[in-house]
Amino acid sequence: MLEVTNSHFSSDHVGNLASDVLTDLYMVVCGHRPTAVRAYHEDDALLLMLRFEPGAIGDGSVEVPEALLDTAFAAMPGMIASAIEARTGRWLLPGSLSVCVERGLAVFAFSAMDDDTDERSDDDLFRIDAATPPASGRPTLRLAS
Repeated sequence: MLEVTNSHFSSDHVGNLASDVLTDLYMVVCGHRPTAVRAYHEDDALLLMLRFEPGAIGDGSVEVPEALLDTAFAAMPGMIASAIEARTGRWLLPGSLSVCVERGLAVFAFSAMDDDTDERSDDDLFRIDAATPPASGRPTLRLAS
């Protein structure tokens, strides 16, 4: 049985939607629902935790090779961020991914970009606190002259 739980920090739409997208992606890859998906959201940090039965991977109609599973998990943060951007207009920056197949646990980390990125698009990119994307919503390269 799938258990989707959001912490008291994640009562927002982005955490719920990210949990739904992760559940759908896992179902597509593994052929069954995960055991649990939890979202924790505080300030600009979003953590998604995915619990699954390690022995159930590959028990579906199609055998899932370990290399395919690794590739699928590695691609999921970008797909989750794209789905959130397409559905809400909010921009998530995928962070680290930690998967322990033996324990049936995957943790996805994201940084949620503020809604006011247009107002700060002219910030100095070399300042440590200037970690927001440009007004276009995507990082760009700039040539120094």
